[in-house]
Amino acid sequence: MDSAAVLLLLLTVTAGTLLHVLGTESVTALYGETIVVPCNDGAPAPEDLMFVKWKYEKDDGTPVYLLIQQARSSEATVQATDQYAPRVSIDHKLSLRITQASLRDQKTFTCMVVSVSNLMEYPVTVSVSKEPSSVQIMDRSAALQKDRATAVGTCVAADANPAATITWKKNGKPLVADGKTVLITPSMKLDPASGLSTTSSTLQYAASKEDNVSVFSCMSTHQLTNQEAELEPFPIHYSSEKVSLQVLSKGLIVEGDNGQNAGGNSDTYTLTFSAERLGGIQMLPG
Repeated sequence: MDSAAVLLLLLTVTAGTLLHVLGTESVTALYGETIVVPCNDGAPAPEDLMFVKWKYEKDDGTPVYLLIQQARSSEATVQATDQYAPRVSIDHKLSLRITQASLRDQKTFTCMVVSVSNLMEYPVTVSVSKEPSSVQIMDRSAALQKDRATAVGTCVAADANPAATITWKKNGKPLVADGKTVLITPSMKLDPASGLSTTSSTLQYAASKEDNVSVFSCMSTHQLTNQEAELEPFPIHYSSEKVSLQVLSKGLIVEGDNGQNAGGNSDTYTLTFSAERLGGIQMLPG
């Protein structure tokens, strides 16, 4: 049945019937999968059904008809001439099926059920969701600086819809930016071709000595899934510190003796005593 015949039939039906448009339902589909848009929530068709027609509207309100299923026909007629032509079909429940879901399919599709006595429209709004393809920490620092904000790394949650949110953690507890010890810089990029979003978050952190055993991680939160990436503990670098050395010995200190004292950039210093460098060291005769 061509468009002119369908229009004539619609005018004939609506001349004696009232158009009924029900409230909009919603469906969430997965990116790349097949979208199933139910007609009247899957309810059985009326006994006096003439045909079912699926359509959507362009931004300017112009209707685009996708396909029509006659009551007495076993196969639907695809009317779409755009990118939907090879992708649409109708199942036994009169649901519209659209393969290879993309963000361009996020619109309202309407099922028109035309019977001898009624013309019903059932609009369904479709949204398409995609979890991040990966969550990883890029540009990882080799070491952190004591009391100086240093870049820990950049957490990236790629190609998602809607955009993922990123939370940085230290030892499993969320970090909150304070502008001094913790600095977090978020950003988001939108792929113009796919419409998918990539979220990034760069963490800068001013470490303390105790952070040499701290574990940093980032959590990507999305409506479909949560994913986490973790870093190994960092070495902490800091400048030399003044150390007071007190030597306690039961006997005399002999050149070549060793001693240890905590401090500096490592757990201990190892000291070798030399009479040439330290005055007041008594040397024992050989």
